[in-house]
Amino acid sequence: MKKSKRLQEIFRKNMEFERQSPYNFCDQWCERCVYEKQIRCKVYLDELEQKMVCIAHDREPGDPEITEAVLRKQLEDAGEKLEQFAEENEIDLDNIDDPEFEKIREHIKFVENNPLLATVEQYRKKGQSFLKNTFYNQQEIKGGLTDDFETVAWYHTLLPVKLQRALAGFHEPAAEGDISIYDAVAQFEICKKAINRSVSALQNIAKKDKSLHNRIMQLLAILRNIFSRIDLMESEI
Repeated sequence: MKKSKRLQEIFRKNMEFERQSPYNFCDQWCERCVYEKQIRCKVYLDELEQKMVCIAHDREPGDPEITEAVLRKQLEDAGEKLEQFAEENEIDLDNIDDPEFEKIREHIKFVENNPLLATVEQYRKKGQSFLKNTFYNQQEIKGGLTDDFETVAWYHTLLPVKLQRALAGFHEPAAEGDISIYDAVAQFEICKKAINRSVSALQNIAKKDKSLHNRIMQLLAILRNIFSRIDLMESEI
C-alpha cells in the first residue's frame, strides 16, 4: 500500500507518542515485550508494582487485599486526570444526559454496526472453536506447537478489541482534533501485527498437523480479508 503524506506524518508522530506511552501502541502481551519498552510502560510498571508490594508484605502475587490497595491508589491518580479532562472540555461527569455523552453513545452504536467488526467477530468465534478442539482441552501439545497455539489464542481475542478502538477514531471521531485518527492508525497497526503473527502461527500448525489444514485455511482466509480491508481504510487517509 502506498502511504499518503498525511499517513506518513501520522506514522512519524505516532513514533513520538510511542516513546511517551508505549502501552497505547502494543499488543498487551507484557511477557513477550522487550525490556526497553517494559521500563517505559505505565501498564507494565503498574502490574510490577502490585507484584513487588505483595512480595514486600510476604503475600502471594495477586493477593486480593494488596492488589485492591494498589489499584485504588492508581485509580485515584487516573481519576484526577479524568476530572481535569472533563473540566477542560466542559463535560459534566455527574450528568448522564450531558449532550457530549449522547454524542459518544451514538458514536459507539455507529462503530458497533461496522461490517468489518462483524467479520472480526466471526474470526473470534471460529478461532475460539478451533482452539477449544485443538488446544484448550488437550493434555499435551505435540510437535512443539504450544507457542503457535498460544499466539493464536492471544490475538484472536485482542483483535476485536483493538479494531473497535481503531474504528472509533477512524469514523467521525468523537474527540475533536487529529488525536483520534492518530490513535486509530496506531490501533490498526496493532491489528495488522496480530493478523501477521496469527497467520504465521496458523501456517506452522497446518504444516505440522495436516489434519487441521481445512479449518486453518478458513481462518487464514478471514484474517487476510480483514488485513486487506484495514489496508484499504488506511489508504483513504
